[in-house]
Amino acid sequence: MKAVVDTNVIAYVVLGTEQYLDEARTFLAAVHEIQAPAIWEAELANVVWMASRHNVLTIEEAGVRLALASRFRIQSVSNRSLWQGALIRAYQSGIPVYGTLFVELAAREKLPLATFDTALLKKFPEIAVRPGELLTRRQPPA
Repeated sequence: MKAVVDTNVIAYVVLGTEQYLDEARTFLAAVHEIQAPAIWEAELANVVWMASRHNVLTIEEAGVRLALASRFRIQSVSNRSLWQGALIRAYQSGIPVYGTLFVELAAREKLPLATFDTALLKKFPEIAVRPGELLTRRQPPA
């Protein structure tokens, strides 16, 4: 399976967020090609930094967790190649450009966007899908 992945899917695995961990981990194990706008790296670093600032992780643990993300071999796509379409999608939907960059990439590549973001799921149901639902869709009928 190929997909665009939202930063929150990676963050929940990296941080071990219990509510989403199994679904996100199972999805990442099943997908063989992952793409994301290059902004995902800064977003993830910010999430890990915030976890260390709130004493959820030490700064040393934060560095280790951030390094864990490189194991997912995410193909980063230039934000500049997406920002015009993302800007239009943001304007039309009211969703910030940070999120519509992921939607724009998924639309261009004709791939699903794996996300837990409820606003994206609601505004872009033809593109944005929860990771577990994507796994269910690809299962052949019994």
